[in-house]
Amino acid sequence: MNNHLKEILTALARGGVKFVVCGGVAVVLHGVERMTLDLDISMGMSGDNLAKLLKVMKKQGMIPRVPVPAEALLDPEMRRSMIEEKNALVFTFIDPDNPYRQLDLFLGDEHAYDALSRDSEKVLLEGMEIPVISIDRLIEMKRRIDPPREKDISDILHLERRKDRP
Repeated sequence: MNNHLKEILTALARGGVKFVVCGGVAVVLHGVERMTLDLDISMGMSGDNLAKLLKVMKKQGMIPRVPVPAEALLDPEMRRSMIEEKNALVFTFIDPDNPYRQLDLFLGDEHAYDALSRDSEKVLLEGMEIPVISIDRLIEMKRRIDPPREKDISDILHLERRKDRP
């Protein structure tokens, strides 16, 4: 796994952010060798938890990709507007000095933290417990991608093989 992904994940955990890793990084954390550059997370959308995320993003030097202040995430109406009017699936933070450092925060109910956190497990990374979506739920999420991408088809195949190992 890339060092920048480890940095972000451990910073989130140290910052007390309630989150679950999804997407390609979750595939890697489940033991599949795969290249991925961005980090997809689902997180609790309480004001306190979002404030923790914003603090971590600021310390990491990460800013919103879109011309919207990061603090807009604190307003449920702004989040609703992003989803309904802009068809946003994620809110993306980037590092303007390193284009490979990117965090995508799921906005919609389909990837709601409460549901995903119940279906997650802890993975040790740099001595810290990182919550990761379960293999079964990850496979399910990847199967719902329409149209399916080559990497998602490959991920499903490899995850199913991992799941069948003792």
